[in-house]
Amino acid sequence: MTLILAGTVRIAPERLAELRPHLRAQVEATRSEPGCLDYALTEDPLDPGLIRVYEHFTDEAALAFHRASPHMAAWRAACADLGTFDRNLSSFDVSDYRKI
Repeated sequence: MTLILAGTVRIAPERLAELRPHLRAQVEATRSEPGCLDYALTEDPLDPGLIRVYEHFTDEAALAFHRASPHMAAWRAACADLGTFDRNLSSFDVSDYRKI
C-alpha cells in the first residue's frame, strides 16, 4: 500500500515571490525523506496564487515522519506568515500501486 495526498492551497498572487523559496526548501527536504516516493508543490499557470500539492509516500510511518519533520514545521510557519488560505487536501490509500 502507498499513500497519496493531493489538493491545493492558495496564496495572494502578490505574495508568490515570497513563497517560492519556501516551496523549494520544502520540496527538496521532503524528497530526501525515507519513504517519500514523490512530492510536488507547483504553481498553477492558469490560476495565479493556486499551489497544487501532490505527495506520495510508501506508508503511514513515512507520512508521520514527514509531518513531524523540522522542515514541515518551517513550512507551516511560512504559510501562516505569508497568509496562505483555502487549504484543500485529500488522502488516498492505494492498495494496488503499480507503474504502467
